[in-house]
Amino acid sequence: MPAIFYPSFQALTLADKILEEIANRAPGFVGRLGAYWYWRLPGGTMVTFRLDYTVTEERWDVIRAAATNARAGLFNSADFPFIAYATTLSSPPYIHDMQGTAEWSNRLYFQMGQLIADAAQWLQMLQAAIIAPHVAPPSSFPYLGPLERELVRYALQEMGGRFSLVRLHKAFGDRISRRRLSQIAQEWEALGLLTSRPRRVTYALAALIKADDDSAD
Repeated sequence: MPAIFYPSFQALTLADKILEEIANRAPGFVGRLGAYWYWRLPGGTMVTFRLDYTVTEERWDVIRAAATNARAGLFNSADFPFIAYATTLSSPPYIHDMQGTAEWSNRLYFQMGQLIADAAQWLQMLQAAIIAPHVAPPSSFPYLGPLERELVRYALQEMGGRFSLVRLHKAFGDRISRRRLSQIAQEWEALGLLTSRPRRVTYALAALIKADDDSAD
């Protein structure tokens, strides 16, 4: 059985920048534990990201992501090879990890921002796919009443996805108290249905509303 290789602490620290930027764009980030970065998504799904190599264990040149269950089907796993984000095929970027020190090689040819955007979008699609209309929402999701669905629709249609308690209370103050609005926002944020402040509607909550709308048709 071949030996299992893991990135060094220095290599993981270099990769932290990528994963921290992804975390800024996709809610649910738990942190790094050992050699893995973790996301907790709605419905009890955990996602792991890890560094891997395609050539030799001295060159970490791909980030592999996977969900802990197959609920999302096609979106259950994804690879983000650094060479796919290189501006030149002859000098692809990688983390050179040997002789006690890890460092970026060919970092200038690395479109890191594009990898970050793609990984964040994959996480968002994964969240949406978990509760897609053809899949029953997990039991951990709250029941959304008519008023709550109206709140989400208003946030999406009138506020570009922002979940501003001030504006929502101004629009719905005759039907819901500011205290109840705040409670809903905190509950949904804890479930990953809203991002952390400034709160925004996630793909998962938007998909849940769409599922409710489709089932009502």
